[in-house]
Amino acid sequence: MLLIALLLVPTACFLLLPFIPSAFGQGAGSIGFAPFRTAYQGYVLTALVNSLWVGLAASAAALVIAVGLAWLCERVRIAGAGAWRLGVWLLLLLPTYLTALGIEYLLAPRGVIAQATGWYPATLDHLFVGPAGVVLVLSLRGVAFAYFAVADVVRSMGTDLADAAQVHGLSRWRTVMVQVGSLTPALLAGFVLVFAETVSDFGVASTLAADAHFPVITYTIFTFTATIPIDFPAAAAISWSLIGVFTAVLVLQRYILGNRNFSARVGSSPPSSGRTVSARGRRVAALATGVFFTVALIGPVLGIVVSSLLGGTTSSGGAVAAANSSGLTFAAYRALFDTPGLLSPVWLSLRLGLAGATLAVAVGLVINLWNQYRGRARAAALIDIGLVAVIGLPSIVLAAGFVFFYNLPAVYNALPIYNTQWLLLVGYVVGFSPLAVRMLHGPLAQAGRSLYDAGRVHGFIALRAWSKAVLPLIWRSLVSVWLFMVVVIMFELPLSEVLYAPGVEPIAVAVAVQFKSQIATGTALTVVAIAAVIAVLGVVSGLMWAAGTLHRRQRARQDTAVDSLVAGLTTVNTTP
Repeated sequence: MLLIALLLVPTACFLLLPFIPSAFGQGAGSIGFAPFRTAYQGYVLTALVNSLWVGLAASAAALVIAVGLAWLCERVRIAGAGAWRLGVWLLLLLPTYLTALGIEYLLAPRGVIAQATGWYPATLDHLFVGPAGVVLVLSLRGVAFAYFAVADVVRSMGTDLADAAQVHGLSRWRTVMVQVGSLTPALLAGFVLVFAETVSDFGVASTLAADAHFPVITYTIFTFTATIPIDFPAAAAISWSLIGVFTAVLVLQRYILGNRNFSARVGSSPPSSGRTVSARGRRVAALATGVFFTVALIGPVLGIVVSSLLGGTTSSGGAVAAANSSGLTFAAYRALFDTPGLLSPVWLSLRLGLAGATLAVAVGLVINLWNQYRGRARAAALIDIGLVAVIGLPSIVLAAGFVFFYNLPAVYNALPIYNTQWLLLVGYVVGFSPLAVRMLHGPLAQAGRSLYDAGRVHGFIALRAWSKAVLPLIWRSLVSVWLFMVVVIMFELPLSEVLYAPGVEPIAVAVAVQFKSQIATGTALTVVAIAAVIAVLGVVSGLMWAAGTLHRRQRARQDTAVDSLVAGLTTVNTTP
């Protein structure tokens, strides 16, 4: 319940602010709608309209690509399907602001392409630094969310509809469309998920969209909370637009689905699409998939890495090689390691990522265990609703609510964490604990409580019974969720930019804001941060492998000892 209070109280106070600003010392008067009338004018309405059409365009594009990718990987099973699935996971872990900056550095005047080939892609550069680039980056990120929404359904869908369509003489294209129609619930779920992510995204809003002077609603909320004087009532009023849009989309989804039947698994026939595609078609599909991941992953990463080696600054938002540099140079990396303090954002974010992930996973584990072993149905349902509500809340709204709430005199006097790194850590824990709760629910539910009950029956205390009977079944899931949280928290931007203490920037703020005019330093910081994360992943994965190997050896020795004991007893019993 403490987590629910930490989650809901600051956000609820922030969202109530435009209705009763005087109750929070932000104005005079009684209940009213004055902040709404003040906020929704001019460029705010333009930003809202821009966010809506960008969200619709990016969601549609991401959904089309994701369905095609899922079909190729899960049913056609093109060459390298396992690698492409891994690529989808990497898309999920690559923040949008890094993708935007990486492609910017590729296309910019005297950027990576210009330095390598001598050709400046002016048309592509001008097209990217604008609405088209915003839609592109958000679409690439959205593919990962849409893929996971539809992949399982595509994989498990039977062939009954396809067989029926072929019997009735439908063309191959119409047969495919009949099958796709049965995916409507998954398609709508994927569309809603991608739409929510794209409209509430802050990474592109604060980098690419800001560079292009293309206003979107999340950056507008940020400007109201970051400028002096801070206008919290207007920021809260604008935040209601995001909540209203998401609510309308969810209602529309429910209306479209209604009570209609979309069952497509009448039989148990295995997928056969792979046998109906020619070898040439499979090669073309694999090539197209490779091109997509080159644009979505390899391109941005290449832009970041090579830009760090150009050793330059910036010109109109693009990378420029150092005037005294011929070719690539490691000057930026030498400067990082020679200058005290330049690497502090990496170590700060790494510490916050490790601490935030540990606390978030601990909170998620405690809540799931309480629901499973101690909680009542109504309390568990209330907690679940509260957590789902916060997951659906845009991070920028949550961050703005934290700034407003912990800046209140009464709260600050009792808990003086405003403008400190403790507030950022609390923001990470509160913001990502609901996700940890949802991710850990499946493994704990699958493990069940029968083994725990058996341990209790045999006299173990509760903690020992759980650690001996249940923990061995879920420890890999715990570590996997923890690693995922470390990566996500370390490169998280909205909470970081709003809640960080002045003068001590996390890596996301340093790269996207502080070092935006020093491209070589910013990209070198990014490469070092990614290397640090990979090192953590490598160390933890190595420890997991060693623990698994040790466990298997101990189990083998125990099995050998048992077999020897049984053999000895059998020999004794059979001796005349």
